[in-house]
This record gives sequence, structure tokens and C-alpha cells, in this order.
Amino acid sequence: MSAEAVGLTPQAIIENQTTAVLCLDGRLRLTYLNPAAETLLKLDARQVLGQAVEDCLPGSSEFAAALHRAAESRETFTQRELKLTLVDRDAVTVDCTATPVMEREGETPLLVELAPLDRHLRISRDDAFIAQHAANRVLARNLAHEIRNPLGGLRGAAQLLERRLPDPTLKEYTGVILREADRLTSLVDAMLGPTRPSRLVRSNIHELLEHVRQLLAAEAPAQLKLLRDYDPSLPELELDRDQMIQALLNIARNACEALGAGGSVTFRSRVLRQFTIGHRRHRLAACVDIADDGPGIEPSLLPRIFAPLVSGKPGGTGLGLSIAQELINRHGGLIECVSAPGSTVFSVILPLEEQP
Repeated sequence: MSAEAVGLTPQAIIENQTTAVLCLDGRLRLTYLNPAAETLLKLDARQVLGQAVEDCLPGSSEFAAALHRAAESRETFTQRELKLTLVDRDAVTVDCTATPVMEREGETPLLVELAPLDRHLRISRDDAFIAQHAANRVLARNLAHEIRNPLGGLRGAAQLLERRLPDPTLKEYTGVILREADRLTSLVDAMLGPTRPSRLVRSNIHELLEHVRQLLAAEAPAQLKLLRDYDPSLPELELDRDQMIQALLNIARNACEALGAGGSVTFRSRVLRQFTIGHRRHRLAACVDIADDGPGIEPSLLPRIFAPLVSGKPGGTGLGLSIAQELINRHGGLIECVSAPGSTVFSVILPLEEQP
């Protein structure tokens, strides 16, 4: 049965591929990008069509030279593990195949396919992370339940002892026991995380980001800049407003604390196409970035940043990011983190369709 017989046109097939597809004319000007190419290269087809590929990817001279050779020799070429530098100086690694197509008016257009290797590595990493996070949450909850029982007994015994002490000055010591037991109980409750089920309502994510931004503006130093870069085309999502605000606030507060008195935190939103979360590929996903220009996260800490009781701050409990990840997981999403000195980005990724 042909693709047309089941209602699929060639263009529909190309636009739903996870492989990035570009079409270039004989002068290596972009004539078409599929959605996967827009996402991979961080380009907007409406803005770049008609431009030379060298202008759209100014740091990828090796890529442009290889395309020139393919157009001149009129032979298909394949290059493995080609690194492309994007306009925002991010880099992606791809397997690239450039195929000359039928000559037209003395020119040789090219069909270029880019298979992202970073994406497959990210999916494997995310799969392992999701499994590890689930195991950590089970361990934390089991541990919390085991601690609560002896804590209750300890507190009860301290209260009985306090009532029977003949010397009132000795109650100072039972007071210490009671206060420390209460502090440990609060920590255990935090380890358990939110226990109520999510209550999903149609929500504008930018409204929630603005709420978080205003809370931070009230408590952050005056020198700290809180910037926004929103994509107005992002539709409403099915969210638990309170849980989403808590998750975003936990991430944003960490960013502010990392900066200290100065620097900037940027709240950014974008739409991602053909994005895989866990084992499921979503046609569209919302990406909310909370980025700061602070010193970055220590590389040895980065793989464990969402684990319970792991913190890079003196005196930190290491529960804020763990709880944030748990809350985003409940929405069918995932938090990712990329960090280097001068740039740390936490990305909250949520499916735009068929949310739980």
C-alpha cells in the first residue's frame, strides 16, 4: 500500500521525521527545513529561507566546505560525527549525508540529512536518569518512613520525662530533644515530598513564570537582574499550578543563590518539535529554561544534582531539586541541566499533547 493510500503525503512524512532534512539550492542557500532541522539547528524556517547556510551556521566552516565539495563533484558524501556550531554558540554532533539531486538551470541542489548523535546520547542518559531518580525516591520514602517511627517514640519519651523532672532547669535539655526531633520530622516530611495527587487545570506557563519572577524580585538583591524571553506562541498546558510554581521556584531560588549579589537569571520559553521524553516521542513539547550566568555547577556534582540529599551549598538539604524533578515527572515531563562556568541552564520540558 502506498503512502498516499493511507493519507500520508511525501511532505507529511518528511515533516514528521526525527532526522533533520535540509534542501539547498546550487549556491547553498536554504530552500527548505523540516521541523526536526529547525529544532536541531535552532533556526526558524520563516527567517532563514533564502539565506546561505554559512550565514545561518557561521561557526561551521567544515560543514559548508563539505557541502561545496558535494555540489561541485555531484557525488553523495557522508561524514560521521560532524560537529556543527549554532548561532548561540551551542554545538551539536551529527552524522551528515549530502545528496546532489537533479541538475536544474546549471545548478546542483543538495538534499542534506543530519542524524543527531547528541539526541541519542541524551535519550540514553535520560532513561538511566529517570530510572535512577525513581529508585532514589523509593529509597528516600522508605528511609523516611523508617525514621518517623523512632522519632515519634523519642519525642513522646522526652515529653513524659519533661513532666516528671523535679528540677525545672533540667527541662532545658528535654526542650533541646523536642526541638531537634521536630526538626528531623520536618526534614523527613520534606524527603517524602508532596503527597497529594496533582490537580490539573489549563494554565498559562508564562503567568506562573511571572509569579515566580515577582516572588524572587521581592527577596533578591537589587543588583540581581531577572530577565524574560518568552515565546508567545506557546499554548496553555494542563498543570497543577501550585506544584508547578513550587518546582520552578526551587530551581530559580537555586540560581539566585548561586549568583549571590550580582548577575542575571533569565526565564525563557520555547516550543520543541519531535522531542523524546523517556521512551516516548512527542510531536511538540514546551521547554522552559531558567538560566543564570553564575560560576556553574561542579562537574563531579552535575550527574547527581537531582538526587535526594545531594547539595553543592553549605548547609543545603539537597531536597529542592529532587522535589522539583518529582513534580515535573508527575506532569509527564523532565528537568535537564547543562552547566559550565558563566552559564547554567535548567530546562523544564513538558509534553504539549496527551499530558497525564
